[in-house]
Amino acid sequence: MSETILIVDDTPANLCVLVETLGAAGYRLMVAEDGEEALAQTAQTVPDLILLDVMMPGIDGFETCRRLRAQPTTADTPVLFMTALNETPDKVKAFAAGGVDYITKPIEHEEALARVRTHLTLRRLRHELAEQLAIKEQFMRIAGHDLRNPVCLILMAVELARRSAGKPELLGEHLTSIADSVAQIRRIIDTFLGIKMPLAGCADAGAVDLALLAAAVARQYAPMAERKQIALSVDAVEQPMVARGDATLAYQALANLVSNALKYTPPHGRVQLGTRLTGEVVRVEVSDSGPGVPAAERDGLFTAGRRLSPRPTADEESHGHGLAIVKQIVAAQGGSVGADFPAGGGSVFWFQLPGAATAERPTLRAR
Repeated sequence: MSETILIVDDTPANLCVLVETLGAAGYRLMVAEDGEEALAQTAQTVPDLILLDVMMPGIDGFETCRRLRAQPTTADTPVLFMTALNETPDKVKAFAAGGVDYITKPIEHEEALARVRTHLTLRRLRHELAEQLAIKEQFMRIAGHDLRNPVCLILMAVELARRSAGKPELLGEHLTSIADSVAQIRRIIDTFLGIKMPLAGCADAGAVDLALLAAAVARQYAPMAERKQIALSVDAVEQPMVARGDATLAYQALANLVSNALKYTPPHGRVQLGTRLTGEVVRVEVSDSGPGVPAAERDGLFTAGRRLSPRPTADEESHGHGLAIVKQIVAAQGGSVGADFPAGGGSVFWFQLPGAATAERPTLRAR
């Protein structure tokens, strides 16, 4: 066991009993003989649980507990009172001071150990729940952001489809784009429902061909490019560009980069996707002919909520979270992100993932 317990008692016999019992159970122990010493020790080391005597010289256990609760570091640390006082008003006072339980004296070894184990288990469960809720909340923000892109693409494709009356070949292309966007929405929802969250890590991720992924993302965003009269293209490759990673999350990351490039590139510009092997990693790049990013604004480019002076060129929405989401998704898969700004203008945003063995097959091919 790795939990640390602070025992606060001014009676040597009680200390001996608890040290022997809890030490034999594998807990790390701290000992204090009064309230002031307990407060001083918790200022240096925060225990996982505190056993606190009520009747002590100086400040009593009730006041000590109130002060522990007032300290941010020990505000949530479970405090179990140890007392010979067993009248109801005394118990109520203990709970009012911030205690979570009490152990009556004389102390019974098995009872003390059982109560300690119970409250340490509850504490672990609370922390795990808080971590899961934080992960879920952050993923909800990611999903909420990323669902906007395919929804906008569907609306654009519908508009273009209406203009394609009497042109079956164009109508088919727009319907395919709508299907691709719906598939992306489904992948995002499935990722959330499966609690396959970027911040939880992707140690069990398979393989993904980033060249195939780039082609799929370009096809999905073709209506957005067509609407702004932007030339959207994908570099041809002669070999698979297989990386280790989660295809759904990699798709979300690349979709964010392409969406940003199209937003910030003016009409009649260009956006180009490319993949290449760089050492033992596979890199996917999104280059554009947009305004780039001023040198003074490049630090912290992948920080959440970052707003830049260049603005979308067709009044598209921009909330400043896309690049931060890309970084989180890619970092969770052992990859990295970056941006380059050629002297001739424009931007090149990229991410890279560890390369997979060429014998590995992608676990998912985006439609």
